[in-house]
Amino acid sequence: MLFLKLIERIPFFANFTVEHKRMLAESASFFVPFKKGDVLIQEGSVDNTLFIVVKGSVTVSKAGIPGKVLAALPAGSVIGEVAFLTNRVRTTTVTASEDSICFAIDRRAMEELEFSIQLQFKDELINILIGHLDRINVTVADDKCK
Repeated sequence: MLFLKLIERIPFFANFTVEHKRMLAESASFFVPFKKGDVLIQEGSVDNTLFIVVKGSVTVSKAGIPGKVLAALPAGSVIGEVAFLTNRVRTTTVTASEDSICFAIDRRAMEELEFSIQLQFKDELINILIGHLDRINVTVADDKCK
């Protein structure tokens, strides 16, 4: 019941059916606790786990910029979507900035889910990637106008 309440508050899961949310929440193995300072993703590693912060927050950093936080991401943030979809090497390090819980799923586990749930995940990931592209386009356009 706790996991269901957590994912019901997360925008990523808003378009999932109640039954799909319930099915995901019943699999406790998808919910991974992290202590403050734990590393979720290590820059340079190869792994295709997708993380959705359902409680707590994380920071994103890069080895070439020591001590600099590139982003502070709250609950609801989706992390690792590019590596999840493409199996690319991780380009940043993501660290829990407080005790946190993430919904974590790799490609193998995704393939074991009901097909309709897989499609919903892919739809949500496409929306996230389109949002990233829109922000990049605005940044490029702003830079060209300067």
